[in-house]
Amino acid sequence: MASESRPRPAATQTQSALERPPLSPRTIPEQIADHLGMAILRGDYRDGERIGEQDVADLYGVSRGPVREAIRVLERRGLLSFEPRRGAFAIGISLDLIADLFNTRAALLGLAGRCFTRAAPQHGLEQLSDRLARLRTISPIQDSDPADFALAVGRVGAAIYNHCGNLILTRMLREQGETSLWGLIWRERPLDYFTPKRRASCLAHFTATERAIGASDEIEAEARLRTIIFESRDSVLDTLIETRGGSVDQAKLLR
Repeated sequence: MASESRPRPAATQTQSALERPPLSPRTIPEQIADHLGMAILRGDYRDGERIGEQDVADLYGVSRGPVREAIRVLERRGLLSFEPRRGAFAIGISLDLIADLFNTRAALLGLAGRCFTRAAPQHGLEQLSDRLARLRTISPIQDSDPADFALAVGRVGAAIYNHCGNLILTRMLREQGETSLWGLIWRERPLDYFTPKRRASCLAHFTATERAIGASDEIEAEARLRTIIFESRDSVLDTLIETRGGSVDQAKLLR
């Protein structure tokens, strides 16, 4: 797939999975889980490669306890398997699986957009407007941090699904962000929104979504939200193809 010019992420080797990242407000087990999860996503760990508890504990200067907690988190996310008396082993994440993840997110968020448009909750509309204003502020900045922009994008989406009136959808979208590979893609090292052009495209679709909601056009609102996720899917896949190689089944690139 074609992609616009943007900074090319540095090539990685298996050893780079053991480069200690900057610490964050998240707990040590959460940080370890996010760091190792991103290493698996990038392909730094081969499918079936053993992840040594003591190696990771030595890296972070912690006991094996936090490492075991991180391993349990990654097992729930489907990023590794744990075998008693043998240890933890990476589960390779294919580009096709990542495409499926984005496609699922697109369907769920699009449906939330339809529900939100029908309900038109006043507090939700105000929150959407406020969060879009923040997105407009940082979008044109040449050196805007992709992580900050990704966070702002997530907050705009949350304004929609948290007020869509469908509790099942709200829970599914929240849980996807908090406990699955989806959240990891944006927390540890964003894989999209590197250029003003990408940020402007996302903002344009969100602005059109807001107009569609104001016009009670639920079909257009759904289509715009799905497009936002599809465009991000393509950009993330381009980034991963650059860093880890491989290809994606074109049948996965739904429109």
